[in-house]
Amino acid sequence: MITQQLLDYIKQQLQQGTSREQIKSLLIAKGWQAHDVDEAFAFIENPVSQSQSVSASGQTISSLPGAIAILGQAWTIYKQRIGTFLGILIIPTLVYGLIFGIFFVVSVVFLGVKLLFFRNIDSLFATGVIGVILLCLLVIFLFLMVIIGITWMHTALLYAIKDSQEKIGVIESYKRGWRKIISYWWVSLLMSFIILGGFPFLIVPGIIFAIWFSLALFILIAEDLKGMNALLKSREYVRGRWWSIAWRFLFIAALYLVITFFSFPFLWFFGPIIFIIELFLLYPLAIIYGFLVYSNLRAVKGEIVFTPTRGKKAIFIIAILGIFILTSVIIFSIRSARERTHKAKRQRAIQRAIEQNRTELKWYYPPRKRMRDAKRQSDIRQIRIGLELYYYEHNRYPYSLDELSPKYLRFIPTDPLTNQSYQYQLQPDERGCKVCAYLESAKAQECVTCGELEKLY
Repeated sequence: MITQQLLDYIKQQLQQGTSREQIKSLLIAKGWQAHDVDEAFAFIENPVSQSQSVSASGQTISSLPGAIAILGQAWTIYKQRIGTFLGILIIPTLVYGLIFGIFFVVSVVFLGVKLLFFRNIDSLFATGVIGVILLCLLVIFLFLMVIIGITWMHTALLYAIKDSQEKIGVIESYKRGWRKIISYWWVSLLMSFIILGGFPFLIVPGIIFAIWFSLALFILIAEDLKGMNALLKSREYVRGRWWSIAWRFLFIAALYLVITFFSFPFLWFFGPIIFIIELFLLYPLAIIYGFLVYSNLRAVKGEIVFTPTRGKKAIFIIAILGIFILTSVIIFSIRSARERTHKAKRQRAIQRAIEQNRTELKWYYPPRKRMRDAKRQSDIRQIRIGLELYYYEHNRYPYSLDELSPKYLRFIPTDPLTNQSYQYQLQPDERGCKVCAYLESAKAQECVTCGELEKLY
């Protein structure tokens, strides 16, 4: 019985220039029946209508299976190929565990050696410019290793799913997946930019784009279409079936979230076990499910004649522009959050300093009462100088302080709190006086007496 994987394999070999007899011999050697191979060649030469398309499971279908049915198909494939899937997933896990284990040991040894030769914490971390550069290069190297490893694992897993009828092993899956790493990154980058670019425009366009381009990575592996072509063909497949595709992806996402939510209370006791279940069961099952959504949709719609043009590609430039809006919003939010954080830290630091060193800080940050009292004391001494100058010319003191302005004082000082004039008392013989001010901190009056100019300072 012919399958979509068989058809894809034959088309790929024909595009590479392999003859029909060589392809047939190779497939028969892998366990395929001769009449199935002949039927597949006949199907490629004379494609059937959409209503008689061939599904991934080998059956002709006219409508897209439901979400539960596709999940059942995914579970069947997972059980049949569980050894290959686990091998693909466990290799990078062990490699990363080894790399980070070595990094941890080297870090501990490095810090231990420095502790033996340096006595204080400043010397311990004074690694210098060369040390900082080497540390940054090491972090960048580890980050790139993780990104490459995760991408390679994903492409290998997709090839193991796509070519499951060939029963390729772990090594062959990784060999085929290695050739698609750069293309995988490029398609993912384009898809992320367009989807994220749609969200600033009232969110809805971003959701529409996410469903439109949800099949792009599967098309990259199954049909060898790269870049924007994979995105545009994904849109052609989804055209007219947006809601049905959205529901099927929403179903698997909701199922994944529900399982994760109910396992969250047990993380403290069974964290490693839950991690293993999510990595080696839920993750590959979700990838298989997504690939089956694509392959079943492709079987229903049949072979789509797709000719990308510049005009079609230009449509998505508008969506890509939205990424600049999103970037601006993110940068502004980060800067605002940093400013608020720094302001809050300064306020807390000042408050702690005031609480811990209130006695010392009061000389640097005098209370308002002390500042007003200091001004009152300065004002009444300034007024006294004006009174003495007035007495020197008139041989008597003025009847009111207003007589001092503007010749002896440019303006008459007033109380900084009440804005009222200071208390002025003239003796009956007009040859003595005093000026008084009420001090808030002492809660008493302070006065200066006229006639003793030499005691002003």
